[in-house]
Amino acid sequence: MNRISLINKEQLSSMIKFIDDNSNEFNYFKMIGWNLKNIENQLSKNNNYSIGYYEADKLAGVLIGDIIKNDNAYDLELHILFVSKDLRRKKIATKLLNYIETNNVNFSKIFIEVAEDNVEAVNFYQKNNFVFLNFRHNYYRYNNKNIHAKCFIKKINHE
Repeated sequence: MNRISLINKEQLSSMIKFIDDNSNEFNYFKMIGWNLKNIENQLSKNNNYSIGYYEADKLAGVLIGDIIKNDNAYDLELHILFVSKDLRRKKIATKLLNYIETNNVNFSKIFIEVAEDNVEAVNFYQKNNFVFLNFRHNYYRYNNKNIHAKCFIKKINHE
C-alpha cells in the first residue's frame, strides 16, 4: 500500500538507506551541501517539515523543508524534493506537493530555489503552479562554476 507520512529523526535509518539506494542521482544534492550529517541535522530540527512517499513500506520519494513562521501564518521553505529514478514520471513528487495542500497542513506559501541549469526541476515547479520570484546570483557552486538560483513561490489557497 502506498502512503505519505512525516519523516523525522526516528526515520533516519530509512532515509540513509533511501539515499544509499539512490546515491548516483542524489549526488546533485551532495554537491550543493546535503550530506548525511546535514540530513540528520535537518530531521532533528524543531521546524523540520519532511514527508516521505512509501511504496510497499519502502521509501520512494522525499520532500524536506523548514516551517517558517510568517506573521499569523506558516510557510514552507522547501530544500529537497527527490524521487527514486526508477519511480519518476509516476507523479510521486506531485503527490508530495499535493499532500501539503490537501491534508490540513496550514502553509500559506511554499518557497523553493532551484539551480537555473536544472531545467527539469524548473519545468516541474512551473507545471505545478510555482511562480518565479527572483534570482539569487551565484548562489550555487559546483563543477568549478557559479550557478544562479531561481527562486519560486506557490501561494496555497485553503478553501
